[in-house]
Parts: sequence; structure tokens; C-alpha cells
Amino acid sequence: MAPQGIKLIKRGSAPLAAAITRYPRARGEARLSALSPALSRTPAPRRSRCRTRAVACGASASASSPAPSGGGAGGVVLSPLELQLAAFCAGFTRLFPLWVLLAAFTGFHMPELYLWFDNTCITFGLMFVMAGMGLTLTFGEIAAVFTKQPQLLLLGMVLQYTILPAFGYVISRYLMAQPGLAPGLAVGVALVSCMPGGTASNIVAFIAKGDMPLSIMMTTASTIMAIFTTPILTTLLVGTLVPVDPRAMFMSVLQLVLAPVVAGTALNQLFPAAVSRVKLYTPFMATVRGEAAAAPWRGRLVAVAGRGLVPNVVVFLIVGSMIATNVAVVASSGLVIVGAVFLLHSTGFGLGYGLSKAMGLSNKIARTNSIEVGMQSSALAAVLAKVHFADPVVVAPCVLSACTHATVGSLLAGYWAATLKEGEE
Repeated sequence: MAPQGIKLIKRGSAPLAAAITRYPRARGEARLSALSPALSRTPAPRRSRCRTRAVACGASASASSPAPSGGGAGGVVLSPLELQLAAFCAGFTRLFPLWVLLAAFTGFHMPELYLWFDNTCITFGLMFVMAGMGLTLTFGEIAAVFTKQPQLLLLGMVLQYTILPAFGYVISRYLMAQPGLAPGLAVGVALVSCMPGGTASNIVAFIAKGDMPLSIMMTTASTIMAIFTTPILTTLLVGTLVPVDPRAMFMSVLQLVLAPVVAGTALNQLFPAAVSRVKLYTPFMATVRGEAAAAPWRGRLVAVAGRGLVPNVVVFLIVGSMIATNVAVVASSGLVIVGAVFLLHSTGFGLGYGLSKAMGLSNKIARTNSIEVGMQSSALAAVLAKVHFADPVVVAPCVLSACTHATVGSLLAGYWAATLKEGEE
């Protein structure tokens, strides 16, 4: 018969110390010392033998537990080929700024390579990337975007839709005052400043070791808000410069953003098993929403891969196509417009980080806000510029923006990741 206050516990199983603390001291603490040898003799937990098959082990373990809410895929047993593909995609992702610069260079010097990727391909390519975002979401998570960490999310939205639009307005007015400079360039800069966060920002935030759940929530929330904010801000910033149809722009953002995201989310909830494998090659992956931090290194590798291949290819083709079809426009833009676009995004990166630190937020949150504010959806801006503005010059700042924020953001992320101390956030 066990003494009162102590449960019979099998050696090596549940925490023995927890039961000991429940032993009534009034019965005499001498009996506790008799149990101390049992503590020292408790065998250490056995290490898992599944070292080279970490993903498969995690998958089998999760199969016995309820599926996570992030799509219901639970764990996926990956074949060696899939792991090799994941490794390739991971390397592809980390070279993201190189691919953007390569697309810009080849688009300018070899435009014939991209002429097949016309406006229709660009539109559907952007919709495909947005649908990929939806594949990682559930309708419950979309609603939770506005309830989880609401104060940080609200701050991110305020920074997103105030810093760049304000400086976009100032820079566009400065460009308008420059003699001999096409007015469409000023319109393009203002248009870029009104865009939501770009899908590439989540890739860069991962490299920078930022707060991934917050990054994805901010991108999702700003994308949903873009249905209203982009037409309104664009009308306020450039409506006095050129005619703008807010209703037509609203419908375009609805078509390019909300409809694909909702479609992807519906597929994720209706066919979670099939979608779980597709996520490997789409912009995001379920592990990004918090599971990657606890996953083995192979799981994190797959997480990076899943957020790299498809969006990078689409952005690569969009940047190359935009420059290829506007070689003369880009060539005539000059250093003034290049400097204006660089100043716009650098201001977003700098103030996003500086204001976050001034409010006492952690370095991790500050890095996340910096990336989300500094990186805009230039591809969406380019599509809207082609659809709603007759002047082809408007698209030039959008193309330059894609090259600029991807390069600056990736370099910043690499610097932060390299200088981050062990255990520091």
C-alpha cells in the first residue's frame, strides 16, 4: 500500500517529482529522502532512432494525434526524391535576389525570352500565387487574423498603409516638379506605395528569422484590406494627376487577390490530403504557422522550399516580362526614378524597424515590421498599372520596385541572420 499522498508510479514514466511534491510534509519528510535513489535511477528517455527519417517520424507521430488546424494535413511522409526537391527549392529560395536581378538583366538585354509571357499570363500567374497563399489557410484562420495578436497586427497595418503612402505622395510630387520627367513615372511611384505586402516578404522574413506567424498574418490582412485601401489610396494620391476609376480598380483587386485566396482556402478545407503535398511547391507551407520552430531540420528545410519555388518562378517571369516589354521606358527612366524607388523602399525598411524599436518591441518583431513595410506587391502594382493607366511609363517604377525591394530586403535579411547571436531574437 502506497503512503497517503503518493501515487504508485512506474519507474521511467511520468514525472516522479510531481508526485513527490504532493506528498504531505506533515507525515514526515524523511520518507522523501527514501525516494531520491529512485529519481537517480530513473532511466533517461531513449533517443529516437529516426535521425535520417526525421520528417517521416514526425509524420507518423502526428498521424496518431488530431490533425492541426492549418489545413488538416497533419504529417506527410516524404520520399527521398521529395526531400531532394525540397533541398533544391530551399537553395533556390535563398538566391531570390539573384533571380530577380537576373530576370531584370535578361529582360533588358534579351527581351525575346519573355515576350510569350504576356498580360494574360501575368494576371493568371499572380492569381496562382495568391491561390497558393490560400492553400495554407482555413476560413477560421482568416477570421483569426484579426483576433490573434490584434495589437501587433493593428500596428503592422498602420505602418503598412501610412509610411509608404505618405512618402510615396511626397516623392511623386517631387518627381512631378522635375522638368522633362514623364508624369507617368510619378504615378507609378505613388501606385507602388499603395500596394499591400508582397508575397516575397514572407520568404525574406523567414531568412531574417522574423516572427513568421505575424508576417503571414500581416501579409494576409494587408492583402484583404487592399480591396478597399488600394483604390482609396490610389485615388487620393494620383487621382488629381490622372483619372482613376475606383470601382474598376476595386474589381481588379477583388479578382486578383480575394477570389484566388478564397478559392485556395476552400480547396485546402475540402481536400486537405491532396493539398498537403501541393504545399511543398506553393508560396507557403503549414509548418510556417508555428510548426517549423519545433520541427526537425528537415521539416524546416521543406518549409523554406515550399515558400520558394512557385512564387520565385512567377515573380521571375513577371519582372522579366515587364522589363522586356518596356525596354525603352526603363532605359529612359534614368537615375532619378531609380533613386526615387530606392528611397521609397529604404524609407519603409528603416522606419518600419526604427518605429517598432522606439515603441519598445523586440528585435524579432521590429525585423518583421521592417520587412512587411518595406516590401510591397510590385507585381500587383504592375498589373494594375497595365490595366488602368494608358501611359506605359507608369509600369516602369513597378518593375524597378520589384528588383529594388527584393534585393534590399534579402540583403537586410542576410545581414540580420548572420549577425544574430545564439539564443537572441
